[in-house]
Amino acid sequence: MTVLAHLSDPHIGATPHSLDRFRRVLAELDRLPRLDALVITGDLADHGRPDEYAAFVASLPAQVPTLVVPGNHDVRAHVPGAPAEGPVNRLLDVGDLRVVGLDSSIPGRDEGLLDPATLEFARAAIAEAPGRVLLAMHHPSIRVGNAYADGMGLTNPEALAALITSSPAVIGCLTGHVHTAVAGTFAGRPMLGAVGIVSTMRLGGRADPFADTSAMPGLAVHAIDDDGGIVTLFHALAPA
Repeated sequence: MTVLAHLSDPHIGATPHSLDRFRRVLAELDRLPRLDALVITGDLADHGRPDEYAAFVASLPAQVPTLVVPGNHDVRAHVPGAPAEGPVNRLLDVGDLRVVGLDSSIPGRDEGLLDPATLEFARAAIAEAPGRVLLAMHHPSIRVGNAYADGMGLTNPEALAALITSSPAVIGCLTGHVHTAVAGTFAGRPMLGAVGIVSTMRLGGRADPFADTSAMPGLAVHAIDDDGGIVTLFHALAPA
C-alpha cells in the first residue's frame, strides 16, 4: 500500500492567515501512521511573488518526498523546481507507483489547458512507468455544480481522457482549483480533488462571494492498494 497526502490551493499571500493555515494543515501530517509522499496541486502562491514561494518552500516537511504542480495563480518561473521556460511537469516515483504532475496552467488565464509539450511528457511518463500511475494537475475536468468554478476548468478534457484511457496502469487523477473536496469519475477512473486550504467554495452556485475564508482548511489522504484501488479520506481541521 502507498499513502499520499494531497493538499491544494494554499494561496500563500492571499490573506494575512494564508501561511498559518498552510502550516496548520502540514502539521496534521504528523498524525498519520504512515505517509509515503506529499502532492500539492497548485495555486501555491497567490500573487506569484518570490517571497510567497520562499515561505511556501520553507514550510514543507524536509523528509517527505513532495511533488507540486502550478495553478492559475502561480508564475511558472518561480514554482520550485521549474525549468528555465515552458510548462512545469514532473515525476515522483513512490515504490512502484508513479505520480505524474502535469502543468495545466495558462499564463494570465484562470482556465486550464494541457498543451502539446505537457501531453508529450505525460505519454512518455505513462509508457515508462514502473507500475501504477496517478496523474496530478490543478484544473479538474468534471463539473462541480458552481457556474463560476465550472467556467474555469480544463478546456481540453478530451486530451486528458485520452491519456487516462491510454493505459490500464493509469488509476486516477488528483486535482485542486475549486477549493472543495471532490470525488467523481472521469474517463472511467476516479478524479479526486483536495479540500481548499486558503478558503472553501460556497455551496449553491454562489460567485459573490465564491470563497469562504472562515471555513476550516483541510487535506485529502489517498491510500492506494496493490491492485490500484484508492480509498480517500477527506479531513478538515478542527477550530484552533
